[in-house]
Amino acid sequence: MIFFIENSLNPEETVVVAAHLEQCPDCRAKLEYLKEILAQAEIEKIIENKPFLFTRIQGRLANAETHKTKRILRPLAIAIALVIGIFSGILLGQFTMTPNTTDQEREVAYLFQDQEIENMESLLLEDDF
Repeated sequence: MIFFIENSLNPEETVVVAAHLEQCPDCRAKLEYLKEILAQAEIEKIIENKPFLFTRIQGRLANAETHKTKRILRPLAIAIALVIGIFSGILLGQFTMTPNTTDQEREVAYLFQDQEIENMESLLLEDDF
């Protein structure tokens, strides 16, 4: 029947099928059903071309590449900032320290570290005596 719908039959076969369709209501119903299905298939075969599809795809690919570079550059920038911050803190700490202390300052500092002077307290704190 598909060949009949597409007019692919030779003239003698077309006459025979047409004569049969005039007499058989079931075959006519099948023919109408096949015509509807084939018409629907033809409609679905048509694909609409979306304008500027290629340019939109290229734009998305370009955006994806910039996101990749941002993923790499952001942690790198944070790491560099941390290293610079640590080294600047060390340098500032070295400049604020006064390495030259006088003898009098050492004597006063020695008094505040009195653990070596007062051995009696450490003896009393021990449990073995």
